[in-house]
Amino acid sequence: MVSFIRAIRFALQNIWRNFWLSVITVTMLVLTLLSVNLLLVMDFVTSRATQYVEDRIEVSVYFKAGTPQEKAMNALAYLRNLSQVRDVQSVTADEALIRFKDRHAGEEAILRSVTEVGRNPFGPALIIRAKSAADFPFILEALDSPQFSQDIREKDFSNYEQIIRRIQQTTDSIRLFGFGLCLIFLTIATLIIFNTVRIGIFIHREEIGIMKLVGATDGFVRAPFLIEVILYSILATVIVSAIVLPSIAALDPKLNLFFSGYSMGIVPYFQKNGWMIFGSELAGLTVINLFSTYVAMRRHLRV
Repeated sequence: MVSFIRAIRFALQNIWRNFWLSVITVTMLVLTLLSVNLLLVMDFVTSRATQYVEDRIEVSVYFKAGTPQEKAMNALAYLRNLSQVRDVQSVTADEALIRFKDRHAGEEAILRSVTEVGRNPFGPALIIRAKSAADFPFILEALDSPQFSQDIREKDFSNYEQIIRRIQQTTDSIRLFGFGLCLIFLTIATLIIFNTVRIGIFIHREEIGIMKLVGATDGFVRAPFLIEVILYSILATVIVSAIVLPSIAALDPKLNLFFSGYSMGIVPYFQKNGWMIFGSELAGLTVINLFSTYVAMRRHLRV
């Protein structure tokens, strides 16, 4: 225990003696972890945004004018038995006419044309929502069955697939850029740690020689350098968590507002998984830093 406390003291002395180099090292580690968390947030937001869009994808199936409501209800029952269908809503011909008049309220020419027809020009309709955008081709093909197709006038599929594709393409580009940025920061941080340890070995070479003369073990000589990079990792992780958590707390309401009140749930996600996220980042960063330190000590430390 005494040796361990002394090793920690020597590590803190090393950090203080190379204060500005330590600041640069921690800064690069912080930038690396910020890049990682940015990628994590991007993946989460993209997943939720895609889910938001898919929840609003729907197919409107319009039956011919005069089609009995019973046929539309038969189609509704058939669709509800499909595993790909999440929900189906029925719109009667009278409801379709009321909606049309409400939508074109104030447009006298259009309303007059409907009146001059002398009958309801609309048939019943179905509004279909699938469990996934990929399920719509199957649903549309199912409606091509002879028992339904001869009564269907039109199938209006709002093509949200293109929107989802654009979201994914944009996210992939940002993810690639962020991954490259993360690698750059991590490489720079690793090189800085390597040189920090090398400089520390050079500065303390006389002290290390004296330690060996009085019987210090190889482990005791190496321990301060290992503890030093572990402290760098812990400090960087604490700083990043202090930046990320308030940032997502401020970002979450704006995202919810942008998506019309749809809860993105990014704050609950980090509240539930924060320990695992930052713990994993700390572990990964520590392993990389220890490896860099090991390489530096193997090349420059003679004990």
